[in-house]
Amino acid sequence: MAANKNILRVLNERHVLEQVFNHGPISRSQVSKNLGLNKVTVSEIVGDLIAHQHLLELGQGDSTKNGGRKPTLLQFNADLGYVIVFDLGFDYIDRMVNKMDGSIVAVERYQVADMPVEKRLAMLVDMANVDNMIDGLPLLGIAVSIHGIVNENKVVYTPTLDFKRFDVAKMLQDATHVPVVLENEANLSVIYERDFDTKESVANLVCVSIHKGIGAGIILHNQLYTGNRGEAGEIGHTIVYNNHFLGNSKPDTVENLCSEDAIMERLRHDTGEADLVRQDVVQRFRAGDKLVTEALDRFCFAIAHVIYNVGVTMAPQLIALNSGLVAAIPELFAKIQADMPRLTDEDPDVILVKDVRNATLLGGASLIIQTLLNVEAGSLSFA
Repeated sequence: MAANKNILRVLNERHVLEQVFNHGPISRSQVSKNLGLNKVTVSEIVGDLIAHQHLLELGQGDSTKNGGRKPTLLQFNADLGYVIVFDLGFDYIDRMVNKMDGSIVAVERYQVADMPVEKRLAMLVDMANVDNMIDGLPLLGIAVSIHGIVNENKVVYTPTLDFKRFDVAKMLQDATHVPVVLENEANLSVIYERDFDTKESVANLVCVSIHKGIGAGIILHNQLYTGNRGEAGEIGHTIVYNNHFLGNSKPDTVENLCSEDAIMERLRHDTGEADLVRQDVVQRFRAGDKLVTEALDRFCFAIAHVIYNVGVTMAPQLIALNSGLVAAIPELFAKIQADMPRLTDEDPDVILVKDVRNATLLGGASLIIQTLLNVEAGSLSFA
């Protein structure tokens, strides 16, 4: 019986914390009403949360229409500490610093194109050990975005950089003495979409992430779905049976044909310009360059069918597209939508991720913050 009471107390504490985080400033009586909990129980829990600095008491709110005492308002303590999120890209390392309410303090990109993996990891430790990054606030946790497969907080597979030889989480934990979580980049993108971007209650959604490769982050019943050994969502490795395959029985993959990297490589070959970058492509598209326009038309057609395949396979309520190339040329999104087949009138809505630059980092911030606060994944809204 005592054990059951303790479990119930922990659950009630989580729910009270979630209420104040999501709806604060809010009064004790409103929390009690929203949760259907006894006012005395709520007051006791709030007292404990204030003692542990999770909540703050603000000034008094407005009295009710019937008069009476003005309620004291509660707010989550964003200055409880800060978290750091790293994104280990192919040729860059991004670092974001967030307060405990997810608000961004700083975000920086470091170019590391020719840097060996060992030096990148040493750089990570150095960047995590900066003293007084936010004056007076302690570092509470770290999240790391991996462009590859993560299982049980370890890197299982990366297509280009061999991070799997290292226990990245342990290295950072030993250096900083705070919890460290690793997660796949596309998975963090879908967490961002759920916790920051999607204002409606959407329990099943997919985020298709198109960068150097193509991946899908999957949320089912409001929970991140990673599959066996973290391998769910690796849609870029889907085999394509095209004319090339029919001619010599050598299959190709989706990301080898229509990832942003594949499009850029094809344009570099077709233009004879080895140094062509995304911004050049954007400028040429704006200028009406026929070669670029035709290449991007093919890209849109292919991505439209990738998204359609995800839709008919997973049947989510919503599909979000996370693509730096499409964000730079928003007209491409309209073309992707126009090229997309429809199975029924109830096919999922498709939207473009709003903050492509920071989606993965903010998803990491949400993941580590909810881990540190010991709340149920997806229970906090950072919008």
